[in-house]
Amino acid sequence: MRALQSSLGCAEIDAQTLIRELLMGSLGALWTATTGLQAQSAAFENISGNVANAQTTAFKATNTAFSDLIYPPQVSDTVLWRSVLTNGQQGSISYDPVSTHMAIGGEGYFTVEAPSGVSASGQPTFSTSETTYTRRGDFELKNGYLVNGAGYYLMGAQIDPVTGAVGSTGPLQFDTSTALPDLGVLQSLSVSSSGKLQGTYSKGQTVDVASLSIASFAGQGFMKQGSGGTFSPTPQSGPALFVNAGTVVGSALEASNVDIADQMTTMVQAQQAYSACTRVVIASNEMMLTMTSLTI
Repeated sequence: MRALQSSLGCAEIDAQTLIRELLMGSLGALWTATTGLQAQSAAFENISGNVANAQTTAFKATNTAFSDLIYPPQVSDTVLWRSVLTNGQQGSISYDPVSTHMAIGGEGYFTVEAPSGVSASGQPTFSTSETTYTRRGDFELKNGYLVNGAGYYLMGAQIDPVTGAVGSTGPLQFDTSTALPDLGVLQSLSVSSSGKLQGTYSKGQTVDVASLSIASFAGQGFMKQGSGGTFSPTPQSGPALFVNAGTVVGSALEASNVDIADQMTTMVQAQQAYSACTRVVIASNEMMLTMTSLTI
């Protein structure tokens, strides 16, 4: 210990205190580098999810935002990270031969529900607490309901094909077996640009059979992402607004908004940052071992 004091040329400095401060500095560097590893691991998770869903209908990429945390002595301490949704960026819309497939041009979401159970007759049951929102519009008829590829049921207001009376909002269901006196049997469904579902009947008439519930949000970037391409409102996003939404495009699907080239670039950057943090961890550990040996 005296040799250390002599080499520093400042015998009045308590060597134990100096070593303690050096150890704390090494521990701080180790902790900071560890949070960096955690942040870059989170970035890798988001990148892998984006790449895996590059071909998923209407999938919205998730980016990772980083911010530093400075403690009072103005020394960079740790890195914070959070996932940032890019659901405001629209994917390309392309024609699709299925008449019940649809996309939204501009802002807006289809209102959907997941079944909360199954009735004794085998029909799905629903709860309003299960209502979510999605851009995924690959809906097809399943037991009279319009269900997308992720298993969510399309919601809207049913329209009486004979009287034109508009019913309450709920999961849309259509009878494709019973013949109506003036119309016949429902043969097919299509989508109009006004957000109406139109039914073509066996007697040749096409009439409105439902009005879609297209929702918009003041703070859509703050919506909570769920499974199957769904989103839920949060206090920051505000409640669903059923005005000023985009235009519904029938016989079309929205593609994923994932840019593979951008994801590959981001992956390389995250890999380099992860590698650098690893080297800091190794260096900090070596410094701590050196300081510890001086106290022996």
